[in-house]
Amino acid sequence: MMIRNATYRDASAIKSLLEQLGYTTRLSILIDQLETMFGQVDNQVIVYELKKEVVGFVSVHYLPQLAFDGGLTVISYLSVDETVKDTGIARELEQYITNQAKIRKCDRIQVHCMDWRTPTHKFYVQQGYQEYPKYFTKRLVYAE
Repeated sequence: MMIRNATYRDASAIKSLLEQLGYTTRLSILIDQLETMFGQVDNQVIVYELKKEVVGFVSVHYLPQLAFDGGLTVISYLSVDETVKDTGIARELEQYITNQAKIRKCDRIQVHCMDWRTPTHKFYVQQGYQEYPKYFTKRLVYAE
């Protein structure tokens, strides 16, 4: 087992893990997004390797909060391969992010989870998360 920063070589595995969450994307788009995040201290993609194969990943962002002492950690994606789903890997990734958030003096972690993912809701509650209602999203469309 190894938790480490993602590299370009992980793009195909991350794409597969995103698809398991229901997000389809082209590999070229994913690589562009990874390139944007690589080297940034406030945006990270972390992978979980098992027997030299990426079987999980988490994408995380650290933000300052103007009205609070601590920062805010946001998990944008956390996925573990279906074949190893119940082995504690998600819990290890979440704990890793919790430790990173503490090091960065964040006072909270937020994660968005779709309504229909009730087993995932249970996982987050077991990790100490509480539902925090009213999450609004505005979709933007750009002309190409």
